[in-house]
Amino acid sequence: MSREMVRKFYEVLKSDAVTAGEFRDQLESAAPERMEIAAALAVKFAAGKGYVFTAEELLAFDGEAFELSREELEKINAAGAGKEKPVFLFGLP
Repeated sequence: MSREMVRKFYEVLKSDAVTAGEFRDQLESAAPERMEIAAALAVKFAAGKGYVFTAEELLAFDGEAFELSREELEKINAAGAGKEKPVFLFGLP
């Protein structure tokens, strides 16, 4: 169930520019230096949107050869056009 929630959260980030922008802004304002901290922030943000999973589940899902195409990354980053830093999704540039 939680793996499915992680997948759904990623899908929302790919398809909803507003949510992707909110997520990116929270990560950028917190400026986490470690992946574990970024994952914890993502878990909290996702829970607020109704997607419940743990940081460990998120990191495991990301490590399972989950890749976004260049087009998908551009969709996620589009909400922040003009900002200096792109959104970082746990190991993805």
